[in-house]
Amino acid sequence: MKPPIVATQSYGKSQVRVSRIERRGTHHEFTELTVWIELDGDFASSYSAADNSKVVATDTMKNTVYVLAGRHGIKSAEAFIQSLGKHFLGTYSHVNQVTVRCEQVVWTRLSFDGNAHDHAFVGGSSERNTCTLSISRSQTVLHSGLVGLTVLKSTGSGFTGYLQGEYTTLKPTEDRVFATTISAQWPCRDQAADWTAARQSIRAAFLDVFANQYSKSVQHTLYEMARAAFAACPLIDEIEIRMPNQHHLLANLGPFGLKNPNEVFVPTSEPFGNISATIRRGE
Repeated sequence: MKPPIVATQSYGKSQVRVSRIERRGTHHEFTELTVWIELDGDFASSYSAADNSKVVATDTMKNTVYVLAGRHGIKSAEAFIQSLGKHFLGTYSHVNQVTVRCEQVVWTRLSFDGNAHDHAFVGGSSERNTCTLSISRSQTVLHSGLVGLTVLKSTGSGFTGYLQGEYTTLKPTEDRVFATTISAQWPCRDQAADWTAARQSIRAAFLDVFANQYSKSVQHTLYEMARAAFAACPLIDEIEIRMPNQHHLLANLGPFGLKNPNEVFVPTSEPFGNISATIRRGE
């Protein structure tokens, strides 16, 4: 029988954490990233013949993250992962494709009496800035985005007019709690653009729609958020948004002789509705 063939492969280093301080006198910029790296190329012999001569050790990948952060700084997550991808392609001729994924912790500068502090920050949010790079010798694809943007509004949301069937028990309402955790990503056609500023504009557009527009459904709000993102950021032509419907169910206080005028709820983690769509800019 012929020996098995390695049909596809990739390997790499996951969750490399790095932080970097840019010092401009007493004013500092602080960045914290987690990076995932995968290499694809002429590595089949490492599987089939135990030949490690072409293997780039994952420890080397980890150290490369630190060296490039030290040598070039981290101007943005998108710029940093592009430098990583180009490094591995340029250094190793047998590497055909590099995939780099990155999450950035959101640290917010503290402010006192209206003045931003030079070097003190607050974190703790679940929100992360994200970006993904896939680079080969013929093509580069970059996506930017965000995950973990948790929002809630206590009114200004309803759900009516939906299909009623034999197993439908949900009651229509024009006033409900709307809670979700927004994830989104978009292709970066201009890879050299300021994607940090673009993300801030898109995020602000999301929050404005969520807070200030009446929601007829999660789908309706998702679409309006995409529309607002296109208006706020001419750099993007497509956006993928995911918004789980994180339910707050009205607590039944009747057995205790109490009314509940939409004030006491039971937050539930599962099951939950999961709504997502890819929206493209109109022609």
